[in-house]
Amino acid sequence: MCGQAIDSLPLRASFGGSWPGIVLGVLIIVGLVVGFNNYQAPEQAVGSTIQMTSTSTATPLIIPTSTATPTPTLTPLPTVPPTPTPRTHTIERGQTLSYVAELYHVSIDDIVTLNKLSDSRVLKIGQVLLIPPDATPPASGSQLPPQIVHVIQSGETILGLAEQYNTSLDAIIAANPGINIDLIYEGQEVIIPLAMPTSTATPTPMPTATATPGPHYIPPTLLSPANGQTVTDPVLLFNWTATGWLAADEFYVLQVTWPDDSTSAYWTKSTAWRISAKQQPVPGRLTWRVVIMRQTSAVGTPTGIVLADSGQQRAVEWTP
Repeated sequence: MCGQAIDSLPLRASFGGSWPGIVLGVLIIVGLVVGFNNYQAPEQAVGSTIQMTSTSTATPLIIPTSTATPTPTLTPLPTVPPTPTPRTHTIERGQTLSYVAELYHVSIDDIVTLNKLSDSRVLKIGQVLLIPPDATPPASGSQLPPQIVHVIQSGETILGLAEQYNTSLDAIIAANPGINIDLIYEGQEVIIPLAMPTSTATPTPMPTATATPGPHYIPPTLLSPANGQTVTDPVLLFNWTATGWLAADEFYVLQVTWPDDSTSAYWTKSTAWRISAKQQPVPGRLTWRVVIMRQTSAVGTPTGIVLADSGQQRAVEWTP
């Protein structure tokens, strides 16, 4: 307060305590701190040891090995055989149901059932028939004799038909299962197996015939009445052999020249024709022949062109 500088004033001790006591107290505090630290250090060491022990003894993580799942074995399904496909056969000229059945070695009933035929006797050229799948296919180039359907007329017998068509009785019986050869009736249809066609030179046509290209038919052979025969019956029956299955516009034509030089032509699908005494212009010697013709006009008296000529002409004395 006297205005004197402080730095120049003499220092005066203001501490009234004991220095030895202070030093002692400091030592006590330092000892307590050191002791406390020594106490904490073991715990931390122990803790570290535990932590290390825990880490070293930890169970290692085992990653399971991926095992491939076995592929199940598939049991194969039973093989289902494909449904067999029926064969087909196209009807040609001269073929009947019995012909087709014999060709494929199956029964007629099997073909009738498979094709749901209401009338097995009616077959058309070009008609397609289903054949049972288990049928035996015909060998390449195999062929059966052609067949025709003959309508029984009064007085005819199976034996006579065999002679008429130049075939055998056994062949007719085989082609007509169940037929009673001793009991046939007028109008009954009988299948006649014909002889196989052979290469035959076509005879020179008559002067009135017009040569026209057409099917190569076997010329019909005259059977009865015989040449030079005398007939006194009231009905004269003419017979000749068949040459195959005629088309719808083709016919056998019986040509008769009477004793008065008049002529008559009878068109038929059959191989037989009857003329009664009432139809005979005059009794006496007549001549007859058979040709195959394609009809070109049916107006009035049928006309047509000659396809095949028998090349034969027979004379008969008919005096009923």
